[in-house]
Amino acid sequence: MKYRRLSKYCLFYLLFIVQTLAVSQTNPFTDLVYDTVVAYEFKGDGETLIDYCLKNAKERINKESVLSSEQVKDFETIITSKTAYGSTTAFCFDPHFAVVYFLKGKPVETIDVCLSCNYLVSRTEIPSTTLKYIKISDDYSYPANGFSSAARKQIYQFIKDLGFTKYLQPLNSIYDNQP
Repeated sequence: MKYRRLSKYCLFYLLFIVQTLAVSQTNPFTDLVYDTVVAYEFKGDGETLIDYCLKNAKERINKESVLSSEQVKDFETIITSKTAYGSTTAFCFDPHFAVVYFLKGKPVETIDVCLSCNYLVSRTEIPSTTLKYIKISDDYSYPANGFSSAARKQIYQFIKDLGFTKYLQPLNSIYDNQP
């Protein structure tokens, strides 16, 4: 009887640990400690990231919006989804949208997004960006870390809903005609 009860507790504990690890692997931001999250529309031409703009070029920031916890969750759900990636990217990176997590006024996480180049740059690795690969030959493949067509639409709508339209281009590139 003792062993049966012990094995039930061990099984429960094991299931709890596996579930916790699975969730934290898909969303690496769940353990992030922050007090405010701000979205930015900015001029990121020439591979300029939001970190640089916040420190050295505030004139490049066009708009900002403090995100609600629901908006943060929605954004994280989009970018951490297992189906959010799987396409190619451009060689450039000229982001015009970013999300920054702050703790006591200091950035603890930044996510720069470029829909034109079809990818994001994050301080924290997002596991779903490395789930799919593009095979060039038997000896060479590379991560398909470009947004899927569905994720592009979701990110586009998220940005548009914030009222960030200055740099938002219609979704009619080669990245939007993929399954």
